[in-house]
Amino acid sequence: MEIILTLVVFYFVYSMSKAQLDDRAKERQQRLEALERALANPAVDRAMVQQLANQLTGNKPPQERAGTGLAWLLGLGWLTLFTGAGVWAFGLGIGHRDPTAAGILVMLIGFGLVTYPFALREMEARRAAR
Repeated sequence: MEIILTLVVFYFVYSMSKAQLDDRAKERQQRLEALERALANPAVDRAMVQQLANQLTGNKPPQERAGTGLAWLLGLGWLTLFTGAGVWAFGLGIGHRDPTAAGILVMLIGFGLVTYPFALREMEARRAAR
């Protein structure tokens, strides 16, 4: 009986995954056809082609992609920073040294993660200013 239930669940997950992959492939094909039609127009300049390609494929320009990763890193840093503060306060509250030390260490790691994107942005601005 367990094998039948396992096969039913496996088939259901396979069917849903296959349907989703087929839908994505169809959308991708439609985007490609729209891009081909836009490129066939002689009045389209290079900047417009790049913008259409980004919109139709869903890709972001390289500078936007880097910003997304740094935003995730900043969010992780905030979570780590405040988790460390909570563990530190907990350690102080119960009077044990191990949670206190762990909380301080996690807070320092979180502070590093929070400040890293800002440091990278500052270094990029200084490099561009030269």
